[in-house]
Amino acid sequence: MEAYKFKAKVSENGTIVVPDGFDIKNKEVEVIILDEVIQNVPKNKMKEFLDKFSGILEGVDPDKAKYDYLMDKHK
Repeated sequence: MEAYKFKAKVSENGTIVVPDGFDIKNKEVEVIILDEVIQNVPKNKMKEFLDKFSGILEGVDPDKAKYDYLMDKHK
């Protein structure tokens, strides 16, 4: 059994037009209808990330931290 996948729109009278190139005339077929679901992606992920990690480096000078690390490494 071969499987084909294509997107189509059901017309007002309930018919589905099969695209050209499918030789399914006079054959029995199994039809599975799936409604297209649009997933809602939360737009506040960046805000959640910033809220979660804000303040981690608060009070820390990154340049001084790098300097101290390099000084310890090359002693």
